[in-house]
Amino acid sequence: AGSSHPSADAEVISLAKQVIDDIGIKNVELRINSIGCPECRKKYQEALKAYFQPHHAELCQDCKSRLERNPMRLLDCKVPDCQQIGKGAPEILDYLCEDCSNHFEKLKQYLGLLGIVYTIDPRIVRGLDYYTKTVFEFVIPVYNEKQKKQETLTVCGGGRYDGLIEQLGGQPTPALGFGMGLERLLMTLHQQGKTLAEPSKCDIYFVPMGEQAEEKALQLTMKLRKDGTFALTDVMGRGLRAQMKYADKIGARFTMVIGDNELESGEAVLKNMQTGEKITMKLDDTLPERFADIEIADRLAKE
Repeated sequence: AGSSHPSADAEVISLAKQVIDDIGIKNVELRINSIGCPECRKKYQEALKAYFQPHHAELCQDCKSRLERNPMRLLDCKVPDCQQIGKGAPEILDYLCEDCSNHFEKLKQYLGLLGIVYTIDPRIVRGLDYYTKTVFEFVIPVYNEKQKKQETLTVCGGGRYDGLIEQLGGQPTPALGFGMGLERLLMTLHQQGKTLAEPSKCDIYFVPMGEQAEEKALQLTMKLRKDGTFALTDVMGRGLRAQMKYADKIGARFTMVIGDNELESGEAVLKNMQTGEKITMKLDDTLPERFADIEIADRLAKE
């Protein structure tokens, strides 16, 4: 089960921000809002209907339909005339119940503690009923060449959807998350003159020969990963030649073949795939530490 505490909302927002920062996108603005609970929204939707009804004839066809089905979606309309009408619409933050209001205030406090700058945007809404309380978007400024004006582009959006599991027939379960469009992220990076960093390459690839060797290779792989090493091993049951070819294909920096002889002696040969240098190492708990020393020395030698 998830957490209903506002600190969880702040943590998810922080995670999304970290991803965006790591990718390298600049000039990103975080916008947050609360859309309350179903009880809050009932009152708010009635207020929206009362506000927009006198403007019914001026609304676009989609908004005329939304006015009856889901009036909150009128605030999300991209038609200029509807946007202009919506500028004076009531804001949901004025209709939050005590619980939802407290949740939003706590969220702001936690974001402040994390040093995350945000803007409150009461126009952020969601079209599905299972969304509750926190909603957020990360946006960047873009210039619309066709309309000759500055706009914003959403690169990430998320929020809390506590009502989803229950709506699907399950038990009430707190939940929250976010989504990012890969194409939009890549387009944004291109517009900002940036490229994604090269993916990390495999540090060591274990080449097991036989079932017992596969078990040993898997154990060593997991131990090295815990120490932060990018380690891989074969899980396809391929032969020696095919495995070495694959290790070369993915750019593995080191390889280690493990077979019956290596298991019996408790030692195996670590091979530097670029220099061809070979080092015999023990297949025990000291391997992660010894490999780290060799890897560091190898990197320093290249600098």
